[in-house]
Amino acid sequence: MNPSKLFARGLVGGLGLLLTVACGGRAPEATGTQEGTPRTAGTSRTESTTEAFPPADAGSVEGQVAYTGPDPDLAIPLAADPTCAKLRTTPLETEKIVGDGAGHLGNVFVYVKAGLPPRTYPAPTEKVELDQSGCAYLPRVVGVRVGQPLVLKNSDSTIHNVFAQAGANPQFNQGLPYAGMSFEKVFEAPQVMMTLKCNVHPWMTAYVGVVDHPYFAVTGPDGKFAIPNLPPGTYTLEAWHESLGVREAVVTVEKGKAATAVVDFGVRG
Repeated sequence: MNPSKLFARGLVGGLGLLLTVACGGRAPEATGTQEGTPRTAGTSRTESTTEAFPPADAGSVEGQVAYTGPDPDLAIPLAADPTCAKLRTTPLETEKIVGDGAGHLGNVFVYVKAGLPPRTYPAPTEKVELDQSGCAYLPRVVGVRVGQPLVLKNSDSTIHNVFAQAGANPQFNQGLPYAGMSFEKVFEAPQVMMTLKCNVHPWMTAYVGVVDHPYFAVTGPDGKFAIPNLPPGTYTLEAWHESLGVREAVVTVEKGKAATAVVDFGVRG
């Protein structure tokens, strides 16, 4: 189907949903900065309250994600929303495949899936920020710890909302109708991955990896990632991509050394 028709159909549906929320739906009203209310459940890593592994005895994992397939991304027509068109200084694309043109893949969430010792890792107080800017989510893929605040904000002079699809954490739908508005969410359960949408602008998508430990990374366009301060041991890494699926790699980390992880999403025709 013509991309312009798809955009127009999505825009009408998104506006209808947001108007329903604004006229008595369940979404809470944002009033500047608003903090989500966490439930009392703990993280999944409850076997021990030992502090995080001492970095002096740690190793690390370094790697690069490869992909040599086609780039199916399309330009997004913004004529139906003149405000978004004015906000853009560069063309907007669907951005499902991001790379450096040399066979590497960005926006891949890489994390330790198995092999960690039974420790509890206290959540950091530092906030992670996810912005709605230029009618796109920035960044598109982000990682956050269980119990760590995630700030979701609108930097555009147009109406947005944040709709999180249900998973290990509850669904939520929060309106952000004005530039400068924001709210905070704290997640209680690991979830790889959480999908965020904007119902007003249906091309706006972001993904949040929620984990209960500090051993994760998001690749840049060059596909590189690094996970530092790992205790010596053998680990299973999972690499997640929004359209190419997941790949796993097994690595052995030695004290004071950097292990190399090879992750290849192959060629997709």
